[in-house]
Amino acid sequence: MKNNEIIEKIIKERRNVRTFSNKKVSKKIASKIIEMGIWAPNHRMTEPWRFTVLQKNSEKRLLISKKIEKYIKKNSNNSNSQTVQKIADKAKAEFESCPLIIYVSSLAGKSEEETLENYSSTSIAIQNMSLYAWSLGIGIGWSTGKPIKVKGLKKIIEAPNSSIIAGCLYMGYIEKKSVIIKKSRTNHLKKTIWN
Repeated sequence: MKNNEIIEKIIKERRNVRTFSNKKVSKKIASKIIEMGIWAPNHRMTEPWRFTVLQKNSEKRLLISKKIEKYIKKNSNNSNSQTVQKIADKAKAEFESCPLIIYVSSLAGKSEEETLENYSSTSIAIQNMSLYAWSLGIGIGWSTGKPIKVKGLKKIIEAPNSSIIAGCLYMGYIEKKSVIIKKSRTNHLKKTIWN
């Protein structure tokens, strides 16, 4: 297979995954995945990304999982307290049991324009990480929901107060690649203007 065919296959095959095997992602592999992230283009070479890796059962991970549970209970629109508790328990357990969690934050720039450029570059870094991880049989579930909305998160993960949390990455070896639903996209020509 040619390089371009391999890249095309990985791009089209990659999915946001949150079901993992219990196999541990080693520090060496996690570090390599992060390294691939930092090769993202970044205007003015600001290198705006910051990474906080939370190992399973770490004090910070357990603290955040409790805050996720609390956030869900406080902010749910569901009036059934038992249902809300089930949702909160599931989210807490998922966060705690995930083989590896990586928070990615984007530094504020010197201007609004630079802050936006930094966030865009950080998002590309996450995509680089996702593609490289996928090639190793490791899935990433990129969340911009509850895990990044908990109170006091920046302090816990030691991210600068002015930074933007770009995502919480749930990471682990993919349990069954064969059961991942294949999805299609609308033809790009329907979303492209040629002048």
